[in-house]
Amino acid sequence: MSTRYGITVSGLTLAAGAGVFCGTVPVGYAAMLATVFTNPAQLAVLPGALVLGALAGLVVAHGTRKTIRPRLNQRSRRFVIAGLIMMPGFFFIGGLEDLTASPAPSRWAIGFILCCGLAGVVVHYRWRKQRTLEQHARRGAEYRARHHVTAP
Repeated sequence: MSTRYGITVSGLTLAAGAGVFCGTVPVGYAAMLATVFTNPAQLAVLPGALVLGALAGLVVAHGTRKTIRPRLNQRSRRFVIAGLIMMPGFFFIGGLEDLTASPAPSRWAIGFILCCGLAGVVVHYRWRKQRTLEQHARRGAEYRARHHVTAP
């Protein structure tokens, strides 16, 4: 099921998920920074997070090779670097509750993450709408040129 601009529920859901994931990373890095001062022993999971990030990057690079810019140069390296950057932040977000005595930082973090998810949906919607309108304009111009029709 799609709207007039080819926007699907699955596309919006994936955009929201990407926004939530990207919003989780800065909050996770803030939690990791706080962990350095409050419980340095918890940093032992950092090498495992880096390895999992590299593996996740390879899996995503292989899984999206036909859909996201098929001719993307150095695909594996770019996705591995993205995994290395994002996964440690994703791992440390779970320790945010243990670092503070009040629930206020967790509420702010959840609000920030949800706003990032909403921003992902808005960006996807606008991009898809603009792309569809450009395709319609291009096809209309090609039709008018081919059939010698003047534009209104």
